[in-house]
Amino acid sequence: MKAVRFYGQNDIRLEDIPIPKVEAGGLLVKVEACAICGTDLKMYLKGDPRVPTGQTIGHEFVGRITEVGSGVTGFKVGERVTMATSISCGRCGFCRLGHTNRCDHLTPISRHYPGAFADYLAVPPAGVQGGNAVKVPSTLGDLAALAEPLSCVINAQILAGVKLGDTVVVIGCGPLGALHTQAARANGATKILVIQRSEARRQLAARLNVDAVINPAESDPVSQVMALTDGLGADVVIVCAPDPAAQTQGLALARKGGRVNFFAGLPKGQSEIMVDTRLIHYRELLVSGGSDSTPYHVELAVQLLAGGRISEHIITHRLALDRFEEGLGLMKASQGLKILLKPE
Repeated sequence: MKAVRFYGQNDIRLEDIPIPKVEAGGLLVKVEACAICGTDLKMYLKGDPRVPTGQTIGHEFVGRITEVGSGVTGFKVGERVTMATSISCGRCGFCRLGHTNRCDHLTPISRHYPGAFADYLAVPPAGVQGGNAVKVPSTLGDLAALAEPLSCVINAQILAGVKLGDTVVVIGCGPLGALHTQAARANGATKILVIQRSEARRQLAARLNVDAVINPAESDPVSQVMALTDGLGADVVIVCAPDPAAQTQGLALARKGGRVNFFAGLPKGQSEIMVDTRLIHYRELLVSGGSDSTPYHVELAVQLLAGGRISEHIITHRLALDRFEEGLGLMKASQGLKILLKPE
């Protein structure tokens, strides 16, 4: 089969490798589509010591089961699945509390286990036993490949408490920012404001049923948000831009009693920002992060996708597997939103 494999910085190759064998307790899945994640691009540009040399990468996928390992119940050949691709140990304190995404012993697909930029993916027994394999209805097309990134969005919005009637500001409308606009609307937000610098992505954001798209190069976002919220500020601010200035600005956009979620991470060694604690103190702001997701969040994501709550416009490109370098180039140039690689 064909597989996209990681060999180091600026070295990702399409190779012929054997189809993986299904393990006892595992599943073999024929991949229908796998989306390129920002971490895939970062891996390509900067390398990643956590990924073994020659590892097949890709983790935002949907596919159809072709073999069921011995001892597996609840799955059958022909069913479609996606995954919560960070497989937890199930034994540590975080796992016992139900926060499996915070497990200190995660074994992710595309790092510890071979990924889904390939014709086939083997779901390991730990992924079946841990509930990480999630069924996808036959009526849902390749949009189901967005279940994993959407699940991370859902986790963050639960932490940020997005609810009916909220005004939500999303800073940075790349692929994940776009998903945040959709999830916020599904959660009941009645006003969604997007702050986005690039013209191409502002045009894409305008297709996502948002209420305003603000260009920070032309006007002060704080003034614009205050004008659009009768001087109050946003109920929830979600920072999807991996930029220190954006994170600092996020606090100034929130109303008194508002919530700010730092969804985008900053590089190690460059993650410290100047925080005006007076804003947090006097406005009584609640600040949260958002990292990864659990199988439950993936199940919710599949339900939102199947219910038509997520715009098809978020998928802007569908490319054959052998065009993976083109897909990485499109991401690097911020051309489009989600890019799917399709083995067939």
